[in-house]
Amino acid sequence: MADCPYCGSKLINPLVSSKEIPVPERIIPFTTTEQTFENALVNSLINQDYVPVDIFKSIETDNVVQAFLPMYLFEGTYTAAWSCESSYMDQKVSVSSNSVSTRDVKKWRPQNGNAAGNFAFLCLANEGAKEIPEELRQFTRNFPYDVMMSKPFDEDSIDYNDDNLITLERNTDASLIWQKYGKGKVDETARKAALEQIGNQEIRNFRASSSFQVTTQGKYVLAPFWFVYYTYNGSQYHFLMDGVGQTTSYSYPVNHDEVKWIESRYKISNIFKWLWPLAILIWILSKSFVAGLVTFGVWFIAKIIIKKVMESQVVSRLDSSMKARKQAASEL
Repeated sequence: MADCPYCGSKLINPLVSSKEIPVPERIIPFTTTEQTFENALVNSLINQDYVPVDIFKSIETDNVVQAFLPMYLFEGTYTAAWSCESSYMDQKVSVSSNSVSTRDVKKWRPQNGNAAGNFAFLCLANEGAKEIPEELRQFTRNFPYDVMMSKPFDEDSIDYNDDNLITLERNTDASLIWQKYGKGKVDETARKAALEQIGNQEIRNFRASSSFQVTTQGKYVLAPFWFVYYTYNGSQYHFLMDGVGQTTSYSYPVNHDEVKWIESRYKISNIFKWLWPLAILIWILSKSFVAGLVTFGVWFIAKIIIKKVMESQVVSRLDSSMKARKQAASEL
């Protein structure tokens, strides 16, 4: 039994509470430790820009919780038929009574193709349970599946004596989850594959229609996750990581004074960037080609210098803050 840090309710291990509860077919074991998870949390706060430098002196962390969550595995193949118009440059010839001129023009031509591939992902097989925080629910709603990480489920796969371990049973049908989340995930995957096939071309009127064949629909899998809540200056934040250490999701406090300072440097750079009308006006009013050219040249050089100086100050400020957070973390 464990206390949920989100709602405070008592949680049990339902997988051993009743023989009527379906047994998972496969399980993805934890390959990370609590220390690995904590290190990932610390590193994320060190490397994330705009995090306050006193974060490690003021942070208050709840108990770290590890959870095996019920997931449905969906596997299969997809195809996507796509069409669009892609741009290309052509020359337009203009003929007048005295001359012939050409200019570059952008034109569009039709393009189409087919993309195909495999899909394998997990969807959370639990709907509406208050024991799962919304952040964790969003994180696990659609999740990549690595077949090399999973193994057949057996009773020794889980240590039920671990007080910090949460296991939840599935409480919804696989077909419902497929219609609600799975089908859209396949459509999204097919669309991305089509766009990757097109590459970096400029396109318009893109359309894609997908079809798929499901080979595995709703295999019951237990997947591992870590999560923790922490408080800074009275506000709550979270850090989530899957149990094999491949994906994280988190929220973090922001040093708004530092954000304003950074924005002020970019504003200074933009002010100089848009002073070119003034430089041209001075050029015109000076009635001297040389003086005007010098004025415009001074503005152009000053714009480049100011931009480099402001960018250097931004990088220096962010690096200094990161080093301060790293030093504070080393003293924990």
